[in-house]
Amino acid sequence: MARKMFWRWMAGCAGWAVMACGAPAAEEPAVAPAEVAAAAAPAEAAPAMLKHAVVCPPFKGDPAIALIYHAEVVKILKSEAGVEYLEGARALARRAPVFTYRVNGSIVTNEEARLFVLVTLTDEARKEQIASHVAPASTDPATVAGWVRTMQASLERRASRQPFECRVRRRTGQESVSLDRGLGSGLQPGMVLYLAADEEPLLSPVTGEVIGLDSPRALGQIEVFRVMEDSAYARPVPGTKLPRASRLHARTF
Repeated sequence: MARKMFWRWMAGCAGWAVMACGAPAAEEPAVAPAEVAAAAAPAEAAPAMLKHAVVCPPFKGDPAIALIYHAEVVKILKSEAGVEYLEGARALARRAPVFTYRVNGSIVTNEEARLFVLVTLTDEARKEQIASHVAPASTDPATVAGWVRTMQASLERRASRQPFECRVRRRTGQESVSLDRGLGSGLQPGMVLYLAADEEPLLSPVTGEVIGLDSPRALGQIEVFRVMEDSAYARPVPGTKLPRASRLHARTF
């Protein structure tokens, strides 16, 4: 079953006040004890956000324009709270996490010699193209800025609903497992994730061709107890026994 990828973004605003000079001081209102206690109580910490691993190789096409659009996409990805942007050695296929998403871009020309920027989003683990976007390309700052706003809104909408996933590795005879994501992805000790087996392909009963993937099913839960920069360790929660499936991943549903 093909998947879609969703992305999300935030905006803020600020207010201001003016005080008239020379006005007589007003008597301070009494504050109820309950209000004092509420003000003194520490604010609840915001829930930790797990981040999707994303790579974005250089855009192809006219270098002068490709550099502009690639730089803007990288800015977007680095500023997005739900993205762990991978670069350098960590972005290489042999070092990247299994569940990684790739943003590919290129500057293309149509039959009328007009330039367009094409961006696609691919689920690397499943080799699926999730989304694509095409728009006129230009070096005009206003045109680029409008394109950036459109991309931000689209990526935000997709990211907010996409489940977090990471590969689970284990050794025979050990109850604890290792994960291929770490501090950079937002993992923290005490977090609980679901175990799932890799999806089986769905075959057409008529043609025998692969028409999708089976939906993932929760096989139990694991709790993270140690986190390093790019990896982590977890153990099954009470009542969960590690399944025999050889290829497991941890995810949120």
